[in-house]
Amino acid sequence: MNEERRRWIIALGSSAVLILWAGGLLFSHGACNGPRDSVMKPTPVAPAPQALRDTPSPTDALEPVPLERIQVTQGNVVELQRAVLGGTRFGIEVPKQRAVAPETTGDDVGLRFTWLGITEPVAPLASGVERQQVGLKLRAQDGCNVIYAMWRIAPSAGIVVNYKRNPDDRQSGECGNAGYTTVRPRFMEPLDLLAQGEPHELRARIDADVLTVYVDGKRVWEGVLPAEALTLQGPAGMRTDNARVRFELLVPRETGTASRR
Repeated sequence: MNEERRRWIIALGSSAVLILWAGGLLFSHGACNGPRDSVMKPTPVAPAPQALRDTPSPTDALEPVPLERIQVTQGNVVELQRAVLGGTRFGIEVPKQRAVAPETTGDDVGLRFTWLGITEPVAPLASGVERQQVGLKLRAQDGCNVIYAMWRIAPSAGIVVNYKRNPDDRQSGECGNAGYTTVRPRFMEPLDLLAQGEPHELRARIDADVLTVYVDGKRVWEGVLPAEALTLQGPAGMRTDNARVRFELLVPRETGTASRR
């Protein structure tokens, strides 16, 4: 092969390499950008409403209420050694338990609890239904006017929010099970069945007219409270029905009572 022919072959090979390299560059950054970007580009997600972004979920911002600051309105609360409870101070063994923490605002409350099973005996509600549940009171004006955020255990599991309003009554014996209204959620996550012996944290918070419920730091329920529910004024509290529970009642630090021991 003469020298001129050899140089021609080398030049042709180099040109072919350059063409292949340029073609690959064009494919990855040039003419294919439009279709490729349209497939790979993530779909924009609308930002959460301001109320959701600003609402804290951890119960770290709350503090436990000492037993002497809990007003038991029905049932009985017993104080237990912390070592036995693993961090939970009080126990409930009776079928019906109602309590409030006076001097709290009633707009933010938490419960750190462990469910230990069904009470013995089991007592039906005033409606005649036998239900197992653990929950929170908000704006507990009295026994006939209160907002509830309940974690139902049985016969079905999940968060249920309702309020009880009887303007002319004060004692639960006067109103019975009258005046209940269930609040429909605009957002709700299903919950697994409660397992005996597992610790959990439940929190409910009212921000303007929105009530948000958290379980173990996760938002699981949210809904808008009707105007008549927002007229209620009272402290935070808790309630159980047919549930054996070890618990701490938690309230915001700025309005809590633990610092007043």
